[in-house]
Amino acid sequence: MMRVKSLVRAANPLPASEAGQKGDALSDRARAELAALTGTPTLPSASRRVPRRGLLVAAGACTAAAVIVGVVAVLNGPYEPGGGVLADEPFYASTAELEEAADLIVLARLGAGREETVDGIDRTTVTAAVAATAKGAAPGRTVEVSYTTPGSGPETADLAEGKEYVLLLDAQDDGRFTLVNTTQGAYGVDGGRAVAGADNDVVLSAGVLKALSLTL
Repeated sequence: MMRVKSLVRAANPLPASEAGQKGDALSDRARAELAALTGTPTLPSASRRVPRRGLLVAAGACTAAAVIVGVVAVLNGPYEPGGGVLADEPFYASTAELEEAADLIVLARLGAGREETVDGIDRTTVTAAVAATAKGAAPGRTVEVSYTTPGSGPETADLAEGKEYVLLLDAQDDGRFTLVNTTQGAYGVDGGRAVAGADNDVVLSAGVLKALSLTL
């Protein structure tokens, strides 16, 4: 019996080059029988081993998913005043949605403003002289309009003292008004035309323009 074991261990029916390539060619049953004869432990067949490349691909996919989640979290997180993230503002995709969102739509000229900081956000409040109204009822010949101070953060309205604008406003409990949002709450006026900002592709309705004696 000892000689049989010795012969089995020494046997190598394949040349060295082929043995290296086909070393895992035995079936599981053959491996078990060989182990019984030689008294050596069996190794799992190649078909049952998890390829290292498969492990690396799976790990890479998990890492990529984690990176994507992190990027989305950064992009959707809140900006801090002075250059960080602000809470997402509503954005209106159509003329009807935009005008419906406003409590008051007026043509007005901005006066001098005063700056203040509220909840860590720099704001400017101006007295605007109302020239015409297209929606709602202005509280008088002027309205107090409050907006994020231009240049104080990544999302601010591009407004300037002494210029005329179409203002789409939300009424606040303290009697002041705010823009419906920083990109769509104000349209510049140039030569009797209402001009949307660079990031706003929504035009005002013919009814609003007519009430304000403006054109596209």
